[in-house]
Amino acid sequence: MRLLAAFVFAALLTACASTPDSTQLARELQPRTVWIVGTDGQAVGQATFTEAPTGVLIHLEFLDHRLPPGWHGLHLHTRGDCSDFANGFQASGSHITLNHRIQHGLLNSRGPEAGDLPNIFAVPNGIYGAEVFSPHVTMHSARIGNRLPLLDEDGAALLIHAHADDQTSQPIGNAGARLACAALTPLP
Repeated sequence: MRLLAAFVFAALLTACASTPDSTQLARELQPRTVWIVGTDGQAVGQATFTEAPTGVLIHLEFLDHRLPPGWHGLHLHTRGDCSDFANGFQASGSHITLNHRIQHGLLNSRGPEAGDLPNIFAVPNGIYGAEVFSPHVTMHSARIGNRLPLLDEDGAALLIHAHADDQTSQPIGNAGARLACAALTPLP
């Protein structure tokens, strides 16, 4: 019996030693910067996605006068496809979610979906930026714990909406039309 227990213990130690922890995984991934495009197909700014031990930090920088001033909803969508800008970025799919029983909204008691993010504010004049963090996603190609992958086979997209997200209404918090999109796709 001692021999079996020793074997199991040794196997567990080997498995633990060969399985990288979230801090090590975060160090292995380089940040990814992608263009944010508007419904006219022109650049609105850039988004940089950085893996952290407990989620993904998204750093946003916007060009002058490229978004209407005011608050805008921000969501992560299931496909890294911003090619249909004239059609409101519908190719990006719906919000990233763990399952369909979870509802939209950071303030929803039955939420949030993995793709729900805080609102951002566009200033009337000048270059501006923002940073948001999501503990529900990873930059890896496969799920890490409960964190869903942004770089699976079809990638993911960051969408900016016309209005602020109220963080409770279904399905998108009354955030309105999709104004801009950043496609995050797997590297070839």
